[in-house]
Amino acid sequence: MPAPNVTYGFIGLGQMGHGMAKNLRQKIPESSILVIFDINKETMQRFVQEHGQGGNVKTASSPKEIAQVADIVLTSVPQARHVSDVFLHPTTGLLSVDPAKKRKILFLELSTIDALASFEIAEKVASGGFGDFVDAPCSGGAMGSESGNLSFMIGSPDELYPRVFEICKLLGKEDNIFHCGGLGSGLKTKLLNNYLSSLTALATAETINIGIKGGLDARLLNKVLNASSGMNFNSITNNPVPGLTPGNAASKGYVGGFSLELCLAVLELGYKNAQDLGAKTVLGTPMLEAFRDAAKDPAFQGKDSKIIYRWLGGIDP
Repeated sequence: MPAPNVTYGFIGLGQMGHGMAKNLRQKIPESSILVIFDINKETMQRFVQEHGQGGNVKTASSPKEIAQVADIVLTSVPQARHVSDVFLHPTTGLLSVDPAKKRKILFLELSTIDALASFEIAEKVASGGFGDFVDAPCSGGAMGSESGNLSFMIGSPDELYPRVFEICKLLGKEDNIFHCGGLGSGLKTKLLNNYLSSLTALATAETINIGIKGGLDARLLNKVLNASSGMNFNSITNNPVPGLTPGNAASKGYVGGFSLELCLAVLELGYKNAQDLGAKTVLGTPMLEAFRDAAKDPAFQGKDSKIIYRWLGGIDP
C-alpha cells in the first residue's frame, strides 16, 4: 500500500501519460496530492474535472512548481528534447528550483529516449543534490496505459528498485515489471522491444495485406495466425489492420496511439544502437526505410504508426 500524505507530480498527459496519471490518482491514498503539468492547459483542466473531484489533483504552471512540492515525480513526454526541457530549462525546469526550496525527489523518467541523454540528466540530478533518478520506460500503448496493464523496464541502482517497483505496480502488471540493471538499462531494453514490435507490426500488416489481395477473409486469416506460429502481440492485441482489434487506433482511423513520427524516432535510435555496436542486422534496414518513407506522406503524418498498413496499400477488410 502506498504511503499516505505523499505528494506526487506527473508531467505529460499525452497518449501514454493520461492513463498512467489516471491510474496513479485512483490507486494512491486519498490523502496524497497529485500535481500535474502539461503544456496544454485544457488537457490539465479536463483531467482535474474527470479525476480530481475530491480536490486532491492540483495543476502546476511549470515543472519547477511541481519540484517545489513533490516527493515523487513521474515524467512522460515524447522525445529527448522534451525531457531535457522538463528537467533542465533554466527558469521553468525541475532542476531550476531555488536552492532554499530544493527537495530530495525520486524521479521516474518514463519516456523512450536515448540512454545517453537520460544519463546526462541523471548526472545533473545527482550532482545537484536533487534526489534520485531512474529510467523506467513502459510498453503496452495507450490502451495498456488506460487499463493499467503496462509493462515496465527499470534501470536503477539495486537499493532504489523496491521503491520504484511499488510505484510502477500502480500503473502496470506486477509480473511485467522488470529490473533490467543499472541506469540506462531500462531504456536499452525498451529500444529493443520497440525495434521488434515494429518489425512484427510491419510483418503482420504485410501478411494480411497479401491475404486480402489473394481473396482470403482477413478476420479468418488473423484468427488462424493467432492459433498458429505466426501469432504475435500485434496480430492479437494491436493489429495494424482496421477492425481486427476493436477499439485500437487502427480501428479508429489511426487516430491516437503511438504516432508514426515518434515510432520512427525510436526506431532510428534502436537502429543507431545496432550500428554503434557493430551488430549485424538483416531486417532493420528495410523496416526503417519503410517507416521513413511512410512518414514523408502528408496523409500519414500525425497518425498512429500502424498506418504502415496503408503505406503498403492495405484496404479495410
